[in-house]
Amino acid sequence: MAVHYTSQRELGDGAKALVEFDMDSVRQMVAAGRDPEPAVWVVSPEDYESGGHCLRDSESIRLIGYVPESGTIYATDGCNSCRHRPDTPIQSQNAEELATLSRHTQLPTAMLEALARLASA
Repeated sequence: MAVHYTSQRELGDGAKALVEFDMDSVRQMVAAGRDPEPAVWVVSPEDYESGGHCLRDSESIRLIGYVPESGTIYATDGCNSCRHRPDTPIQSQNAEELATLSRHTQLPTAMLEALARLASA
């Protein structure tokens, strides 16, 4: 399991605890669907902490997990979670396809682009 951040921003202990909480929430959803645990996690630090204050939830997706075996993307905004199964593997999608996926799923394009790079590594 690898956790990657969309920026080099350091998170405080409270925000790191929220990341772990969100990962555990997604893991419960994954287990309910009988998928293996996500192998890749992408975290948006700016959606976990602002001005030194922890953000309990955000207006957009702040964490995504990817299960390569099923091609499933799990996501959360800290309050709600969702699951998406793109028609083609994330790592084989080009920039235009990722932008289209972002529009259809409301997952941030930057996070999908990072996930595609990481999943193909």
